[in-house]
Amino acid sequence: MLELNSGKLRATFSTLGARLMSVEMDGVDLAAGGGTDEELLAGDWTAGAVCGRIAGRITNARFTLDGTEYGLTPNMGEHQLHGGPDNFAIRHWNVQQADDSIRFTLHSPDGDQGYPGALDASATYTLKDNVLSLDLQARTTKPTVVNLTNHTYWNLSGGRIGAFDHEMQINGGSYLILNDLLLPSGELRKVDGLPQDFRKLKRVGEFFDNCWMLDGERGVMKHGLMLRDPASGRTMEVWCTEAGMQMYTAFHWNEGMPGRNGPLKQYAAIAIEPQNFPDAPNHPNFPSAVLRPGEVYRHRMEWRFTR
Repeated sequence: MLELNSGKLRATFSTLGARLMSVEMDGVDLAAGGGTDEELLAGDWTAGAVCGRIAGRITNARFTLDGTEYGLTPNMGEHQLHGGPDNFAIRHWNVQQADDSIRFTLHSPDGDQGYPGALDASATYTLKDNVLSLDLQARTTKPTVVNLTNHTYWNLSGGRIGAFDHEMQINGGSYLILNDLLLPSGELRKVDGLPQDFRKLKRVGEFFDNCWMLDGERGVMKHGLMLRDPASGRTMEVWCTEAGMQMYTAFHWNEGMPGRNGPLKQYAAIAIEPQNFPDAPNHPNFPSAVLRPGEVYRHRMEWRFTR
């Protein structure tokens, strides 16, 4: 297990999916998950991992780029989720470690899971004081699409309370509308008067699987979300450069998500995924996911912890 320790935070990592395995503050692990590589692979669990090439869902496992339609490898019925059945979360990345950072790299060949272009991706975690950051980068040999994120599930109580009893604030006044298959319709809706209105800190309270359009400019570091354990006062701010913030309250964990002390229960934690909008390649009104040769895909996120 790879480790970074700032004296205020201790974080551990795995080469499987460039995965964040734990974040300890005052002896309490705030990142829910765990398990062996074998357990994680058996259930195709993405907890803590870098997802790609495209995080989230791609409708009908296909998209059109520069007039050419590309068929992808489906892994959610006829659709694709998190980059396909052999996605970045279940591959072992190469690793280099420095004093306060760990850099993972992965090569994805041309045609991998149906995507055009050979892609070289990197994920660099850095830990300084009470801030853990992740810098994601990618380069391609052909025009392609990229949307990388980190898929860590958080429970700031260390498991004492579940997802619903956390408090959350999201700096976003609109969210993506989904159809019955949880695929984006292309419509954005204002959060006014809806359960998705987290513009002021409030109890999570119920199931969510939504992506919010964040306030502020894409490509510029901004405060996207705050999560708080009301009993301990532990707070995590999530800052990022991407346009969207996916939040999911672990509905599927009744299927036996492995944890450090046994299987984790449904709604035991909250996945917080800064990213571009899901299914962006199929919606021209969404921020572009296109990456061309000579360009560098960049996405930075920070987790800032206080108590």
